[in-house]
Amino acid sequence: MSDRSALHLYVYAMPDEDRAAVRRGIEDHCLEPYDNSGTGIVLGMRYLTEEVPVGSAHDLAVHLLTQAPCTAFELWQDPVFQDAGHYVAHLPGIGVYEGECDSYGSPLVKLTEVLDALTVAAPNASPLPARHVAHHVPFFTALRRAQAARRPRAA
Repeated sequence: MSDRSALHLYVYAMPDEDRAAVRRGIEDHCLEPYDNSGTGIVLGMRYLTEEVPVGSAHDLAVHLLTQAPCTAFELWQDPVFQDAGHYVAHLPGIGVYEGECDSYGSPLVKLTEVLDALTVAAPNASPLPARHVAHHVPFFTALRRAQAARRPRAA
C-alpha cells in the first residue's frame, strides 16, 4: 500500500512578479505539462505528476498562496484508498476554496450538510446551507470564467 497519488495544477492568471515562484512550485513538485509542451508556463494547461506523497497539494497550495499571492490557480491531489482527495483553488480578490474532491478534481459537498439543510429548510429554499451558497457560488462562477478564458486552444 502507498500513501502517494497524482497531483494536478492549473494556472489561470499570473503576473510577472509571481512567475519565478510558480515555476519553483511546479519544479519542486515534479509537475510536467499534460501534453509535454515546451518550456515556460502555459496558462490553462494542466500540470501533473503521477505519484507524490499525500499532503503535497497542501504544501503546493501554501507555497503558491504565500510566494505567488496574485496568481489564480486550481490544484488537487487524487484520493487515496477510502480518503477523499484534497482540492484548493485561489482567485486573487475573491479568495480561496479548499475542500475534499474526487479524482477528477470536483469538490465534494458533504451529504450531512445537505441533509441538515433539508431538515431545517423552509419550502422553496436552496438545498444547500445559505453560507455555502452565498460564499461559494461567486467563487465558482469566477473560477469557471477563468477556466474558460485560459483553456488551451487546439492548433
